[in-house]
Amino acid sequence: MPVVSVPPSAPDRLAAHPADGARPALRDHLLRPLLTPFVLLLGVGAAVVYGVGRNDQALQRVLDAQARTQLISELTGQVAAMENGQRGFVITGQSRFLAPYQEAQASFQAAAYALHDLSVDEAQRLTLGQVQTLVGRWQQEAAQPEIQARLGSLQAAAGLVAQGRGRVILERARGVLAVLASQENARLSEATRQSQATLNAVRWVSVGGLLLGMALLVATATRVARTVGRHVQELNVAAQDMARGEYARRMPGSPVQELAVLGAQFDLMAQAVQEREQQLRRSAQALERSNEQLARSNRELEQFAYVASHDLQEPLRTIGSYTELLARRYAGQLDERADQYIAFTTAATQRLKTLIQDLLSYSRVRRTQRFFVPTDVGALVGGVLADLHAQIEAAGAQVEVGSLPTVTSHPELLRQALQNLISNALKFRAPDRPAQVRISAAQQEGRWVLSVQDNGIGIAPEYHERIFGVFQRLHSADAYPGSGIGLSVARAVAEALGAELRLSSAPDQGSTFSLALPVRPPADPSPEGTGV
Repeated sequence: MPVVSVPPSAPDRLAAHPADGARPALRDHLLRPLLTPFVLLLGVGAAVVYGVGRNDQALQRVLDAQARTQLISELTGQVAAMENGQRGFVITGQSRFLAPYQEAQASFQAAAYALHDLSVDEAQRLTLGQVQTLVGRWQQEAAQPEIQARLGSLQAAAGLVAQGRGRVILERARGVLAVLASQENARLSEATRQSQATLNAVRWVSVGGLLLGMALLVATATRVARTVGRHVQELNVAAQDMARGEYARRMPGSPVQELAVLGAQFDLMAQAVQEREQQLRRSAQALERSNEQLARSNRELEQFAYVASHDLQEPLRTIGSYTELLARRYAGQLDERADQYIAFTTAATQRLKTLIQDLLSYSRVRRTQRFFVPTDVGALVGGVLADLHAQIEAAGAQVEVGSLPTVTSHPELLRQALQNLISNALKFRAPDRPAQVRISAAQQEGRWVLSVQDNGIGIAPEYHERIFGVFQRLHSADAYPGSGIGLSVARAVAEALGAELRLSSAPDQGSTFSLALPVRPPADPSPEGTGV
């Protein structure tokens, strides 16, 4: 790389250039060219707002015209309904024809009042008044006299109808309504045209203004990028030289004030980096080793969770399902040994399913997000005993629960530990006496100690630590079913809660598991993960 001739220090380099106050600021480089596009966009926005307002007005006129057209149509229909009802009564003499006539009268008046309120001008109200007057005249001069005459005789009513006076009046009324409808249709068409024209204008202004604004912004951005980018690139090249360890390299000068100051700060930083390089290298090596260990642990844990929840459970479910199908379909059809093989396969599948689920429980305890809240231990124990009701009944066990406190703990984890301990006490019962389990609590040395005591087979002292290991069993699965993980989960819960799990036991003397909970939870309950 060619040697760049630079001043020996940042102060000397800055002294060779104009003072910082004489350099234009980066803000000026960026904002001044954007003023024209900004004003243009403001103008487009104002035009759009104005156009939207005009369009709203046009739409309102459209809606009003539609409402008036509907009312005019309703008036025409009510006139026809009144005429049909009145004629029906005159022809038949049946009073049931008067009901539609009277209802149409009321509806006509209501529609006329509504149209009067929505009228656009005085001329339309006068025209509407003509319709009302003509309909009133028809009722007074034709409809009512014909109705009264029909009450007497059909001949009298027919004579009045034959004069044709009512028909003439209604024809005039329909003609006026037709004029009203024609005028309103014209207004509706004009309002619709204005709305469409406004929308088109807004569309063209918006699109044209935005395109022009985008063009101006692109041109401005290009010019600014060309001006500033060149100086940034020079700084970048010098910074890359420094990153490769050429700490004697100095930043080139820049006409932009901020870039000149930045270059000087780079020079000062290079000097500091040079002094601390060795220290950072040692720290980086130590951090890299820690990160590798952490990444390896996370990979192993994630691989375990994936294998346990997917690669193992899915084929296991398939094996179990097909084995159960074989047992149901071919039970008694094969020889006794085949049935025995199928039973062995079903039992082994169930044991493996239980083992996988227990492994997942153990993993979740390690990764469960920890939060500590006031927890009623009595309520937790009550829920556990309800879940274990079938196991208690099968064992014929007597469970005694003493007075239990409210502690600050993680409810889910504490419940899991208690359930494992109580289930363990019910499982490992002595064959020669009824199972008895006592659950109690006491305060000792500033801790709440929760104890689960049983009268079961007990555990020899040399195995007190071994039983807390994963998959550690002291008896065969045929004698006492299980996966050998329950106590491992209980101990993992104790560690997560900042507690201590203790054991007091002797062979054939029963066992007492004590969970010593701190009165205050751990100061930093942050988990390694949030769950599997």
